[in-house]
Amino acid sequence: MSRSGIATMSNYEFCAQWTIERITAPEVRVLDYGCGAGETIDLLRVQEIAAFGCDMFYEATDYPEIEAADIFGTRILKMVDGKIPFSDNYFDFVVSNQVIEHVEDLELTLTEFQRVLKPGGQILNIFPDKSIWKEAHCDIPFLHWFPKGNNQLRVYYALLLRSLGLGSFKGDKSPLQWSQDTCEWIDKWTHYRNSNEIDRQYNRHFQEVQSIEAEWLQQRLGNRRRWISWLPESLRQALAIKLAGRVIVARNR
Repeated sequence: MSRSGIATMSNYEFCAQWTIERITAPEVRVLDYGCGAGETIDLLRVQEIAAFGCDMFYEATDYPEIEAADIFGTRILKMVDGKIPFSDNYFDFVVSNQVIEHVEDLELTLTEFQRVLKPGGQILNIFPDKSIWKEAHCDIPFLHWFPKGNNQLRVYYALLLRSLGLGSFKGDKSPLQWSQDTCEWIDKWTHYRNSNEIDRQYNRHFQEVQSIEAEWLQQRLGNRRRWISWLPESLRQALAIKLAGRVIVARNR
């Protein structure tokens, strides 16, 4: 999975490449937390890396193809009550892609990462925080900045932008129904946090915590990185956070 000549890189490819570059032993185990359809797992297995996955497989992210796959129940397990269904000190790496914003109890999740990681094991988590400019799941700018609950102003704001052509996953719903359903979905399935809270939690549970959004952005752009190469690293990092969110790496204690 060489990066040379790559036009762009997906988050799945970034997670797989980041892991591969840090493997120093012949046999390692990798957990994709919130694995969804298993894209990162597939990329690692092609490289003959022991990759496993777990997910809630709740109604908002239904992947029937995973439940029918031959690795479901062995390599990919269903989570219950936020607990990772693998034993202590089992993994060398835990990666996750666009998952932490769906976690209601971040304390529990990070504690579970610590438990299943070997001492010195590493994590990579890519996820949007509250400061991003565009809500990550419906593509409506700033919709996640509104308070949760029965907020008609938020619904009408979504309706206005939806009527102007913005938004995703529209299906055959009317603009009003889409706006109402989208706001309800955000309330039920997302938990956006500010950077201070995120940093505090990660630093409490792990060591060598780093934010690598600038590196992530360059690798995602591939050979188009020259478009932003003139920007200072601090500005590249700030831009990445506003466009996509946080990219955090850390090491287990």
